[in-house]
Amino acid sequence: MERVAIVLAAGRGERLGSSEPKAFVEVAGHPVLEHSARALAAAPSVDAVLPVLPAGMLDGAESLRAAWDLDTVLLDPINGGKTRQQSVYNAVRWLLEYQPAVCWVWVHDAARCFVSAEDAERVLAAAAKTGAALPVIPIHETVKRVVSGHVSQTEDRRELFLAQTPQVFRLEILREALDKAARDHVQGTDCASLVERLGVEVNVVDGRRENWKLTEAGDLDRAERQFAESRQ
Repeated sequence: MERVAIVLAAGRGERLGSSEPKAFVEVAGHPVLEHSARALAAAPSVDAVLPVLPAGMLDGAESLRAAWDLDTVLLDPINGGKTRQQSVYNAVRWLLEYQPAVCWVWVHDAARCFVSAEDAERVLAAAAKTGAALPVIPIHETVKRVVSGHVSQTEDRRELFLAQTPQVFRLEILREALDKAARDHVQGTDCASLVERLGVEVNVVDGRRENWKLTEAGDLDRAERQFAESRQ
């Protein structure tokens, strides 16, 4: 086992308006976690999937385990942390201790339940060059930098992109980035931002607008519609 997809599902999902964690919410008849885990598991390069769940809620993966009919290994879930970054750190340390042969990891937000196996493969191919890569999509709107209630600058949107997941890293690079962030008391908004602080070149591939992240209450209806359209 050398390549593992870490699926982050420890978020509480308050903005989604659900009484249960976001990853356990059902869309198109299946939990969000299941959609993401199965899509990544379908990628030929993925040897195993590691779910990261809210602390004390590891039994939330029982339905995923019961429905698992893929050759890709489904590892037992582990506890996430209070922050996304801590959840990633927990997964990395678990892999280093219990799966020492692992050298590549995908880090994916379960809430991006429209991820595809092709996404995983393309990002891995780009990461092979430097040890790190992620999918991005261009920004079409004008972007203003606002300070204290007024515009301080209009950004050149030709150089601005939105980050997506899955992001792929050599495991040792990600471990080093997380260690450095912990020492420096830095909280990154994604894993790639932490790796950038090491001076590692992070490659990019074209993302897909369909691979969006469930965040707010109205997103559930949007997701249901997208799944329905994909089956037509």
